[in-house]
Amino acid sequence: MASQLIRVTKKDGKEVSYELTPAAKVAFESHHKTGWRKRLIEEQMDTDLWWFAHFLIKAKGETTLEMGDEFLSQYSDVEFVIDSKNG
Repeated sequence: MASQLIRVTKKDGKEVSYELTPAAKVAFESHHKTGWRKRLIEEQMDTDLWWFAHFLIKAKGETTLEMGDEFLSQYSDVEFVIDSKNG
């Protein structure tokens, strides 16, 4: 089965991937009042990818920062990746 990942690139070029968890998907839909797949496909906003990245990074205990400029300034890019190498 393919993994759905959010991959962030830090300012130093290091890439870190986080699995898109059921908790993240449910939290996104609760927060945005729409399906996560529909919103990512139809609107294609980086804001949504950064929302997922922040949620997942915070859930891992890797930041205490709120979503905003201070958090975002640590990174240079974010992307949604479907990893099917095991499937």
